[in-house]
Amino acid sequence: MPESIDEKASESKPAWHVSWPADELERVPVCPLCAGSTRELLLGNLVDNAFFVAPGRWTLYRCMNCSSAYLDPRPSEASIGKAYGVYYTHTVDGPRDTRGQPGAVRHLKMALTNGYLNSRYGTQRQPATWLGIWVAKLLPLRRQKRDAEFRYLPKPGPGQRLLDIGCGNGDFLANARDAGWEVLGIDTDPKAVAVAKQRGLDVRTGGIDLFAGGSGCFDAITLSHVLEHLHDPRQFIHAVHRLLKPSGVIFVDTPNIQSLGVRRWGRNWRGLETPRHLVLFSQAGLVGLLKAAGFENIETKRRTAVRRSMYLASLRMQMGKSPDGSEPRRLPLLLRFRLMWPVTRVQDDEFLTFLARKGGV
Repeated sequence: MPESIDEKASESKPAWHVSWPADELERVPVCPLCAGSTRELLLGNLVDNAFFVAPGRWTLYRCMNCSSAYLDPRPSEASIGKAYGVYYTHTVDGPRDTRGQPGAVRHLKMALTNGYLNSRYGTQRQPATWLGIWVAKLLPLRRQKRDAEFRYLPKPGPGQRLLDIGCGNGDFLANARDAGWEVLGIDTDPKAVAVAKQRGLDVRTGGIDLFAGGSGCFDAITLSHVLEHLHDPRQFIHAVHRLLKPSGVIFVDTPNIQSLGVRRWGRNWRGLETPRHLVLFSQAGLVGLLKAAGFENIETKRRTAVRRSMYLASLRMQMGKSPDGSEPRRLPLLLRFRLMWPVTRVQDDEFLTFLARKGGV
């Protein structure tokens, strides 16, 4: 039988054995998304069983109005940094593992992938073959993974500017640059910024307040797993709207608190990441947030391919292990069979992924 969190705590005295300082907590009387005041307990006694660095135990409530969830109490803005002792944006991702494959196979796979990316996103990568366009149509899950790497954005026009907020080590910015965007990234983590700068990327340390007073600066702004970390997502989204040019596009990707994974894994679901994730969105909550800020033409993008990795990470957490570890390498057979059945409803997906546009000509 896997060890419980409390059993591990009694052995190794992990971070949550110590309380978060009471004077560094803040109460959250209403939903940070819709300001609804009625709620129900969703999950209690949550700990940082993802990175094992944050002290304290936490309570997650579900808003009865928009069905999103939020921590109450939560770390204050001044103290939240201590929850980020270890994070995963300090290194550059290497090439995909093709060990054991003959050189001709590797070359063909690369040519097929590049053929699709060159056609869809405007890159000019080589080797490439036009056959990649048709193979992508036949293999939708592989196409979905490549689309996620480029965040489903349209091809840029000459001189169009893109801002990636929470850019980390710059993996996406490098892809966007290859596609022809003029790119700029910001991140509050100086170590991640240093890594991105080593790649020749224009990246700055800080948050959206770096552009205080600015408006109409960018043609696209991307937010990949950013909103759930914010104390005031409503104010933030309004600032993003201001910074976009008319008809500019926003990309948002965030964990879905109504997903099948939440129901299956509960407090061990990988998307919780307590207490770094302060707000966890429902589909209705996120759409409502975007509409309230003035965004239009909200388009859903399905990321069903992430279910396997989310389930495997959650299984490791249930076993008291790091979600990013190497064991176990595979899900139990019954779960692998379950994952063969497609998820038909967007509200059941592990992530909520949207493109939306700012109104205007």
